[in-house]
Amino acid sequence: MKALHTLFLLMLLFGSMQSSAQETRENCTDVVYLRNGSVFRGKISEYKTGGEIVMTTWSGVTMTLPEANVKRIVQRCGSHKLQNKPYDFKEHGLYNATRLGLLIGKDYRSENATGFMLYHSTGWMFRRWIGAGVGAGVESYRPDGQDAVTYPVFAEIRGYFQAKNISPFYALGGGWGFAGNGSRDINGYINDWSGGWMAKAQVGYRIGNNFVIYTGLSFQKKTRDWRSSWGGEWGTDRILHKRMELGLGIVL
Repeated sequence: MKALHTLFLLMLLFGSMQSSAQETRENCTDVVYLRNGSVFRGKISEYKTGGEIVMTTWSGVTMTLPEANVKRIVQRCGSHKLQNKPYDFKEHGLYNATRLGLLIGKDYRSENATGFMLYHSTGWMFRRWIGAGVGAGVESYRPDGQDAVTYPVFAEIRGYFQAKNISPFYALGGGWGFAGNGSRDINGYINDWSGGWMAKAQVGYRIGNNFVIYTGLSFQKKTRDWRSSWGGEWGTDRILHKRMELGLGIVL
């Protein structure tokens, strides 16, 4: 009887230790630091023999990471607030941002016109609220061909205001826009286009880790040298496009 009593106590002790270990594991976060500066938080579920780590982030995404890309792994156990970080956005390291949107306003003839633009920029995030990069794109202020397509090249700074899954963000850029189309005969006039300085300011929201919606203002300086095809008339128009931007994008 004494032996059975001892066995029963040992079983209770083992069960208590196992339950405590499981509870401790559930209250811990695995933090994986990659060599490129990325940081992922969640639960590591498997170490594969081929040198891969399988983990599920707090946003619910399951990913496989090559062990060669991992700099270090830290397990943090603490308060409920620490374990349930409300977002998994990469705050430090390389970023790529692509934006597509509309350019709404008036053309150089003061006629209402809606164009489109596509930008891509690459840079480095130093903190959540500040990063810097360079970008390029294409802008069409009148898709009907009455204006030259512009190809801007710019430097930018950007940042995110809140440590939340949905966060306001800003982006400021400036550079030079190169005019395309060359000489074109439109409505009896031959046009020679040249580009000029450009600037833009955008504000919006990052939704989750990768999607953004935004609005902003865009300025593009451009010059149009024109002459009539029948001769006798010529001139120069110095144009400053001022457009409102509405668009969406992807950040990686």
